[in-house]
Amino acid sequence: MSPVELVLSKFPDATPSGNGWMARCPAHEDGRASLSISEGSDGWVLLCCHKGCKYEAICDAKGLQLSDLFPNPSTASTSTEPRQSQKKPGNRRPAVAKPQGRTFSSSAEAVAVLERGRDPVNASWTYHDAAGEPVGIVLRWNLPDGKKDIRPVSRHADGWRIGGMPAPRPLYRLPELANANRVYVCEGEKAADTARTIGLTATTSAHGAKSPEKTDWTPLAGKEVIILPDHDAAGQQYAEAVTGILSRLDPPAVVKVVELPDLPDKGDLFDWVAAQGDAVEPKELRMRVETMADDAEPVMPIPSAPTVDRFQPFPVDALPEPLRGFVKAGSQAIGCDPSFIAVTILTVLGAAIGNVARIELKRGWLAPSILWSAIVGESGTAKTPAFQLVMKPVRERQQAALQRHAVAEREYQTALARYKKKLMQWEKQKESSDEPPRKPDEPQAVRLYIEDTTVEAVALLLAGNPRGLLLARDELSGWFGSFDKYAGGKGGADAAHWLSMFGAGTLTVDRKTGTPKTISVARAAMCITGGIQPGVLQRALGVEHRESGMAARFLLAFPPRRVKGWTEAEIDPRQEARYAEVLNRLYDLPLTCDAEGRTGPLVVGMSPAAKAVFIRFVESNGREHHELSGDLAAAWSKLEEYPGRLALVIHFVRWAANDPTLESQETVDAASMLAAVQLVEWFKHEARRVYGLLSESESEREQRRLVEWIERKGHPVTPRDVQQGCRWLKASGAAERALLALVGAGAGTWLPSAKGRPGQPTLRFQLPAVYGIPHSPEADGVP
Repeated sequence: MSPVELVLSKFPDATPSGNGWMARCPAHEDGRASLSISEGSDGWVLLCCHKGCKYEAICDAKGLQLSDLFPNPSTASTSTEPRQSQKKPGNRRPAVAKPQGRTFSSSAEAVAVLERGRDPVNASWTYHDAAGEPVGIVLRWNLPDGKKDIRPVSRHADGWRIGGMPAPRPLYRLPELANANRVYVCEGEKAADTARTIGLTATTSAHGAKSPEKTDWTPLAGKEVIILPDHDAAGQQYAEAVTGILSRLDPPAVVKVVELPDLPDKGDLFDWVAAQGDAVEPKELRMRVETMADDAEPVMPIPSAPTVDRFQPFPVDALPEPLRGFVKAGSQAIGCDPSFIAVTILTVLGAAIGNVARIELKRGWLAPSILWSAIVGESGTAKTPAFQLVMKPVRERQQAALQRHAVAEREYQTALARYKKKLMQWEKQKESSDEPPRKPDEPQAVRLYIEDTTVEAVALLLAGNPRGLLLARDELSGWFGSFDKYAGGKGGADAAHWLSMFGAGTLTVDRKTGTPKTISVARAAMCITGGIQPGVLQRALGVEHRESGMAARFLLAFPPRRVKGWTEAEIDPRQEARYAEVLNRLYDLPLTCDAEGRTGPLVVGMSPAAKAVFIRFVESNGREHHELSGDLAAAWSKLEEYPGRLALVIHFVRWAANDPTLESQETVDAASMLAAVQLVEWFKHEARRVYGLLSESESEREQRRLVEWIERKGHPVTPRDVQQGCRWLKASGAAERALLALVGAGAGTWLPSAKGRPGQPTLRFQLPAVYGIPHSPEADGVP
């Protein structure tokens, strides 16, 4: 017994109807036959209750299993037509054959498959390409419950298929649009055809308000476009979305929105024309619509989508061990972005090397390990815990050094007292031929980092610490504030001194008081790291500091905010100990002395493979730099040397960690240079982001914040979700307006939800897949 024979045996009251049968549905009180039964092309049974009963309920009521609806594989037809899976048991649409991937030689064949087991189609609309060739057909069946079943077929390279046209889809009646100066856009083919009957050139996008972004609107570039929206919320949203798309064409269209008067709820142009009655001539109707179009004001372009690049995760795997594990564990324990720890730790390690070594990029081009970095984040983004975690072993080493200095200072004071006593005795013996007593040397405190930002204090400390120093401040705003008057005076002079310290140049400071009167440091090496809030950074890096190159010298990290939550993750003390061990080994590296006792850095070369990597980077960076201007051009200029600086740091970290893969202690190998280049490419992308963020207007900033908030949610959101979750959009209607702006800017789409109240579906906003949320065509209701 075939599946259809088995099913019909359970429905003795079934009567033939078209290509199938009609019967009373056993899953509800059915006063009339509302269950359609038909046989699919592969012998399986199609059931559809027009009241919406599910497959399971129908089968249970008749003692059937779902498997009874399908032929036994051993007796199945040998037809080459693939068997179709059901979209969802109990779907309200009549189940029809939908061969996945099957192609047909003509549209008629594809339509014939859709018509099997159902009434003839009630309406159809054909889409054409620019040459007038048909590329898609939209079919509509009117269901007994008043709903509509719309199914498309489309032309592909290998033939016709059942399913929507591939994006970008053509506009409806595309060939008629080429010579028109004014085009009317309706929501749906029926309304567009109505416009045509009264003499207007009209079009629509396939599937109406569901997915206008999937249509190619470029044929309307430069034209006057009149949008006639349906009289409901979806119609308004469709008008907003199309307006945004048309305003971004090149050249943009002149867009007007005309709301037809006295439309019923959900009414459109078809309803408006019908309401005028047969007594009104089409010519008169056309004049009325065109008069409304003439009187309408052009719509202002909807704000563009956020232009700031998407944040890319920091390439933690480019870091050598033990840094890699330390950064991963630290970010998990703190709940911060890994870049907060990674950027700070690279700078700290660069300061530990300081004047000990330079990398020779080519003859005469020596690069130090000096890094300037800033982690950017608003209050509450865990900047401080990340900063303190990295600085912990530095502070411990500094504290131990200061304790040793305190002991040495006490010993010095004792020796100094003895010296003074001996000097007095020597002076009494005027005729003595003995040499005067030697004054003891005052101990010099070893300093690793500083927080004082006055250039005079820095110069004194650098003079006593020839390997260089680290300026580490939890908040860098105070450092920027020390020379915020760059145009002249002391602030300008201080800024110039700091710029020289980026390259470990000579620092000379003349003092009005104190001794010595002049402080000169031959190699003033100063690394800088710390945190800063975005608003403070925007104010601090004014025009002067950008033009001077101050901003371009900083490696920046500004990750999006994270949702804070409890975590039991902790850093393994062994990971902290390994990081501290590497740091201390670098600090223990001695300065190199020549035969005459003069100190200088050890020059480290590059292996041929490492040099080849660096050359490729320089050439690529140069091509990019040629296309840039302003802030980014300055940043790219400074970033050219950063692979060398970072490679030097990575090389010595690998040495301190006893990395067995290190090729040589004397030369930087390709692995270190490749890792450095990967880091610099991340910093380049981040520089684009941060400069874009600093240039945002208030409205652009709020739009970006909204996109980032939706992305963190990870799923479509409703206007109510936004109103409750975004404090800056609490005002009535603000959330919906903000989402409409994103739709109009092409930064997302509306997804109607079946969970809303009857007749008032809840609209959900979805970001496109580029934001990390996959787009599901089925969510649009489009096959």
